[in-house]
Amino acid sequence: MRVTRRSARTAAVATAAVATGAVAALLLPAAGAFAADGPDRGPDPAPAPTSSDRSVLWRNVDLADGSLAKVYQDGPGRFSAEIYAGGSLIDTLTSTDGRPAYGQNNGLHVVLRPDGTVRSWVETAPRPDPQPKKTARPAGAEVALPDAKVTLPDGNVARLFKSTTWPRIELTRQNGRSLGSLDLKHPTAAHHGWTYKLVDAGGHRYELAAIDTPRQGAGSWVYDFQGRLVGKYVAQKA
Repeated sequence: MRVTRRSARTAAVATAAVATGAVAALLLPAAGAFAADGPDRGPDPAPAPTSSDRSVLWRNVDLADGSLAKVYQDGPGRFSAEIYAGGSLIDTLTSTDGRPAYGQNNGLHVVLRPDGTVRSWVETAPRPDPQPKKTARPAGAEVALPDAKVTLPDGNVARLFKSTTWPRIELTRQNGRSLGSLDLKHPTAAHHGWTYKLVDAGGHRYELAAIDTPRQGAGSWVYDFQGRLVGKYVAQKA
């Protein structure tokens, strides 16, 4: 049989192709096995959320002065509160590590507790001055002590405060219990059958009259503001 050059070249090409295929067949299972032995990573994880992504509105709280607190839960054991007045944000409080947060604005005090609850109050009055300032007494005002003290015929007591503009009489029992007072607007009082009157005697002078009822004798006693008895009348018995 005659073999030509063309036949030999064709046979060589075929032999090489068979060898290449055999090598590829040997390498393919090995590559597949290597891929199967590697870790299964799955899809790429999403980026970790920021603290703002975890904050959720937990509740709205009306504060003592009518303002509003928006309370957010920022995470386990973490709360924050935004304080709004008139629609404007005026303060932000954050409670962390189990500690409360405090805020103050124009007399409004706010406490954000570690559990997210809110307490608020408003200052209603300034703190007392440890040394109050002395105020001048207006002209014509009564002094602290009465100008005179009189025991009346019925056993009650009258304290007379003299003033050219506003005389005053305090009536009490002997034990100090008040029975009322007399002044220019309320010049008359009564107690157990007795009538007491503040009398204008003219010339900025005033007197106290104690008048008994006719049933008890119809007597009257008049005192000036120095406590002196200046007049007395006792009805004659028939």
